[in-house]
Amino acid sequence: MNTGLQDAYNLAWKLALVVKGQADASLLDSYEQERIPVAKALLSGTDRAFRLVVSDTWFAGMLRTKVLARIAAFIMNRKAVQRIGFRTVSQTGIHYRNSSLSKNLNGFPETAPQAGDRFPWLKLKFSFDGQPEDVFKKLSDLDFNLLVFGQDGPSEESIVASNLLRIHVVPRDAANETEQARLQIPKTSFFLIRPDGYIGLCGTQLTADALRNYISENSHILAKDERDNASSARAVAAH
Repeated sequence: MNTGLQDAYNLAWKLALVVKGQADASLLDSYEQERIPVAKALLSGTDRAFRLVVSDTWFAGMLRTKVLARIAAFIMNRKAVQRIGFRTVSQTGIHYRNSSLSKNLNGFPETAPQAGDRFPWLKLKFSFDGQPEDVFKKLSDLDFNLLVFGQDGPSEESIVASNLLRIHVVPRDAANETEQARLQIPKTSFFLIRPDGYIGLCGTQLTADALRNYISENSHILAKDERDNASSARAVAAH
């Protein structure tokens, strides 16, 4: 079921942008690119498990009744294994690092969350006098979200399709820096997060050019004049 939900989530935001004339139809190609490897891995794992369950050999029987049961009981009491198990079942541990929609800027540390990863859950203060908030409650799942740490955010005038992007400048704060350190997020960094919660672009120093290039080239978002032309074409076709 979780696989089907993730399939729908992955496709829905892309399809919505294309239907609204806000993105080129080539954006939809990334659905297969990202989700087919997940489906293949799931089928491969399911097939191996099924063969073990139905096998009537002595060795398979011993594995099922003696070995695997004891190993499972032992390791499932470990916190690290529980976290991995949760991320596997919920599919939040899946990444799209090889996707054309994922781009790390040069010099970004490998220990930090990477482009193509689901952005990690954490609580941040979005204002100096505010309270820590759940990031995923703060972010819009209908738009791209730009999280900016330790630097100024870009002006809306410098961004292509700024109406599809919500900018969140995270203030320097001891509580915020503790959360960043916990997840190895650099003090000075930025993350462009897709509507489905996955990181599209990340780096240390944010520049308007880098953001503009990603939005127009990697995300297939159309510039304003292109969106206007597409809207006019749909209106003509409707008549």
